[in-house]
Amino acid sequence: MPEEQKEAITYEYIRKVQREELAEVRLTKITDDFYDKAEKYLEQKMRLGKKKDRSSEIEAENLQKLLEDIYNRRETKILQQAVFASRTGIPIQNLTKVEEKFFRQLVELLKFQREKTLNIFTKKTKEEAKLEKLKFTQDIPEFIGSDLKKYGPFKAEGEGEIPVENAELMIKSENAKKVE
Repeated sequence: MPEEQKEAITYEYIRKVQREELAEVRLTKITDDFYDKAEKYLEQKMRLGKKKDRSSEIEAENLQKLLEDIYNRRETKILQQAVFASRTGIPIQNLTKVEEKFFRQLVELLKFQREKTLNIFTKKTKEEAKLEKLKFTQDIPEFIGSDLKKYGPFKAEGEGEIPVENAELMIKSENAKKVE
């Protein structure tokens, strides 16, 4: 894990962070000002690359690729952990302050969407579980209802409750009448 750096960031330090992000499943520890310092360092290298030779320009391009790779890897890890945290509530470690804000917003959004979607499924299940009382016009053998439960057998002129979806079919086929 890179030690917290008080001095300027170097190419070697950035490469070390990138290697650790590559090797670790979890986020590695970086300082809160890592991105700011890296941006300044990159700008400095780009200015030097324009003034000097082609090798300095290539170094600046490589540095930019390294920083993009670090960001992309961290972003992917944050997204994966946000999904996990939205389900479990377990927080993540080694976030910078900016990443922490991003992470909290993601978790809130994921929790909201998860709750909204799961409520639709729960509501649908509850609707399917609604039963309707019928009076049967003929004998009905045992059957599996739309809620996957067994119903019947029912005798002609007998009454019983079955799922609304099945009741509608029984009424349409004149096998039963709705009890008011």
